[in-house]
Amino acid sequence: MDRLRELLEHDQVMETSANQGPAELEVFAFSIEDALKEAAKFWNTSLLNLEYEILERGKSGFLGFGRKPMKILVKKTKSLSLGVELLGGAGEAEVEFSANEDGSFHVIPRTHSLMVKVTPPKGQGKSVNFDVAKAILANKGITGYDENLLRKAVQNASGQWVKIGDRSPTPGDAKISFQISTDEMKAFMVVTRPEKGGGFPENDEVINLLKAKKVFYGVKEDAITQAFENELYNVPVIVAEGDYPEDGKDAQIHYHFKTDSDKAVVKVKEDGSVDFHDLDVVQSVVAGQILAVKEPAGKGKPGKTITGRVLPARDGKDVPLLPGNNNHLSPDGLQLISDINGQVVFKNGRINVEPVYEVRGDVGPSTGDVNFPGNVVVYGNVNDTFKVYAGGNVEIKGNVGKAHITAEGNLVVRQGIQGKDEAQIVCGGDLYAKFIERATIRAEGDIVVTEAILHSDVSSKKRVFCQGGRRSQIGGGRIRAFQEINAKFLGTEAYAETILEAGIDPDAEDKLMTLITQRDNIKKQLPDINKQVTNYSMLLASGPLPPDKEILYNELVAKQTELKTILQETEDQIAEIQKYIDGLAAEAKISASKTVYPGVKIKIKNAVLQVKSDFQFVTFSLGEGSQVKISPYEQAKGMEETLQKVMGSRRR
Repeated sequence: MDRLRELLEHDQVMETSANQGPAELEVFAFSIEDALKEAAKFWNTSLLNLEYEILERGKSGFLGFGRKPMKILVKKTKSLSLGVELLGGAGEAEVEFSANEDGSFHVIPRTHSLMVKVTPPKGQGKSVNFDVAKAILANKGITGYDENLLRKAVQNASGQWVKIGDRSPTPGDAKISFQISTDEMKAFMVVTRPEKGGGFPENDEVINLLKAKKVFYGVKEDAITQAFENELYNVPVIVAEGDYPEDGKDAQIHYHFKTDSDKAVVKVKEDGSVDFHDLDVVQSVVAGQILAVKEPAGKGKPGKTITGRVLPARDGKDVPLLPGNNNHLSPDGLQLISDINGQVVFKNGRINVEPVYEVRGDVGPSTGDVNFPGNVVVYGNVNDTFKVYAGGNVEIKGNVGKAHITAEGNLVVRQGIQGKDEAQIVCGGDLYAKFIERATIRAEGDIVVTEAILHSDVSSKKRVFCQGGRRSQIGGGRIRAFQEINAKFLGTEAYAETILEAGIDPDAEDKLMTLITQRDNIKKQLPDINKQVTNYSMLLASGPLPPDKEILYNELVAKQTELKTILQETEDQIAEIQKYIDGLAAEAKISASKTVYPGVKIKIKNAVLQVKSDFQFVTFSLGEGSQVKISPYEQAKGMEETLQKVMGSRRR
């Protein structure tokens, strides 16, 4: 024990605080009791304030020789502990053994039986010897056992407790006492050290003693056995424990969207600049999307004290999941599902899906880009560089700068589009605007403009109207329509080049031009490749090529084959699209209710007319022999109604 104190006070003491003393100690002792007592003495505290961990198991040796103490880590608990809890083999189960480990021999003399446990070796470890087992029993003053049963237990080394004899109680047996916590949730057993040859009570006896103390529930029989096996003397050990009541969990709503969507999240790029486009402000959903899931309230689980008294538990509180506009509850009432594409918002304590997303101002740094599956209304402008995408219609009450707008439905711009040669507008329906300047426009439906279309690239799969305004002029740029182009003035007084095409499919024509460019590029590459392949073929005819030349030759042949294949596919596609374009039967026309200026190029399908002098009140159409026919002005069918609709909506 002097050696133990020396280790505690010097090298083996792990200091954590100069003022309060170490928070944990590594102690060498031959029993856990001795280690805990020395640590309690060192800290001047109760055993109840300590917990431990066996770092290394000791060896009992043979007849007292070769004994090795255990290495135990003792810690001060932060809060007062009511005892040592042994569950699932505490004291042994936490010990980590090396790959090679000798077998072990354990003995517990009980009131009426003598029990031993022999564990097998691991790896190259040594088995327990029968003579060694006898010597250990003799050293403990244990006699009167059946040697045959002992021999069998040693041979089997089952790791289980085996009875090798009977015994009777003696005055030197260990004494046990119990402590019951005031809340009747724990029972502690304290065991005194037995005298030499003394034993421990049977588990049944301990259980009966607990019953006498009115402990009927939660008895830990394994903890009783381990307390005796691990020689936990004079240390409170938890041998019974009740169940605390568990209140039911309150119901919870798990939202499948951000509930703080009014707060824009500004992202910083790698170069340190701020990205004001991707603010993720709009919470968009689609029809059938789950908006929220309810986790039902849980039932409370009653507890029970060790004396058998039931402890009631509270059921969880319910939280209602209420449907709002354009959404519904699932049959089980646990899911909220959107009925439409739209924007999810909280309103009056409910989740609502709005079919229209409204921007109460400009689309700019404060909103970021807009991406919405339904309709979008912008009460201000769409500023330069920003984007708007809508799965439905888009209405912009202000102007559009050099922005990108995509509407799967109709697009209405109450003022105009000032594209600065960078605006990109795509519309799946009709497009209405006051004016268009220096922008690229693509629409599946009509394009209706009241004031002017200037220096823009505009394409419609139906009609392009520029009427109803003071000037209503199309000047500069390229305008294409499948059916008709109609304006007051075509071209400009400065004779700006203005290309007007009708009777064509803009998408097919764009695809055709792309394919023609691809074909021409291939035709430029092939002659040089063909020449190189021919030269190498001539060299190859006179003998093998050097390795590097052979590799290059093979690469050229592969490239030649690839280009020829692509060329043939491209020419086939060109022929197919050209056939489609030639077969278009639209009664296309281009009309001016006022003046057509020189500098205008009229193209009706394949017929072309370069305007060199003014025309007044005129309509151009396809005549005989692929010639442009010139006729008096013909007002477009339905144009008046369309203009009245646009002008009326503008006044609103």
